[in-house]
Amino acid sequence: MKKMRTSFFVAVCSLFILYPNCGFAQNEWGIFNSVGASVGVGLNGIDVELATPVTPYLAVRGGLSVMPNINMSTDVDVELDGKDAGSMDVDGSLKRVSGQILLNVYPFRSSSFFVTAGSYFGGSSLVKIEGTGDQDLKDKIAEAKLAGKSAGIVIGDQTIPFDEEGNVSGGLKVANFRPYVGLGFGRAVPSKRLNVSVELGVQFHGRPEVYANTGKLDLNSLGEDGSTFSDIIDKLKVYPAFKIRLNGRIF
Repeated sequence: MKKMRTSFFVAVCSLFILYPNCGFAQNEWGIFNSVGASVGVGLNGIDVELATPVTPYLAVRGGLSVMPNINMSTDVDVELDGKDAGSMDVDGSLKRVSGQILLNVYPFRSSSFFVTAGSYFGGSSLVKIEGTGDQDLKDKIAEAKLAGKSAGIVIGDQTIPFDEEGNVSGGLKVANFRPYVGLGFGRAVPSKRLNVSVELGVQFHGRPEVYANTGKLDLNSLGEDGSTFSDIIDKLKVYPAFKIRLNGRIF
């Protein structure tokens, strides 16, 4: 993925070098007769895109979105041998990288208003979870493991098991392919050199699923724990997107 991002930036920079004076004159949108590049910031993180028009009423966009490493912490229930054993702090991270292919539809030839549809792909890990118990909890986990009993943290209606060292790792994942719809104002390929666009939309990723890196998931008999991560599972079945973009014409 890092090589892909590097190649993308090299390609964009090369086009600006080859066409240093592009975009100052008024342009008539045609079929693949122009290329624009943009950078945006919003609820998906930071993204970069390339775009090209397909008649004055359509534009195709493609790019990468990078969510920075935003951390959060919360208490979760601990379960030993199917019984409540208190709680512990775990850390969650929202860091991920995904790609997108979108089609802008401009209903009016002279207007910048658009409806967009397409999909996001990759970056299926919505939240990564990691935690380490204190020494007292580690001792209890070790005893449970030696006795062949289960030990883990409760997320939603499932349990992510501890490893032999008393660590836990897993998270919430969503569909790898996520349809997207939105609307906004601003041409993806400006008629002049630069413009600013805004966009509001949603990704449809379904109900997040719990996954584990430290063992096999077990169904939890204690019920939902009401933690932050459980709230995400229950409520965040679509991912909202609000973006502000700076668009530039390459040629």
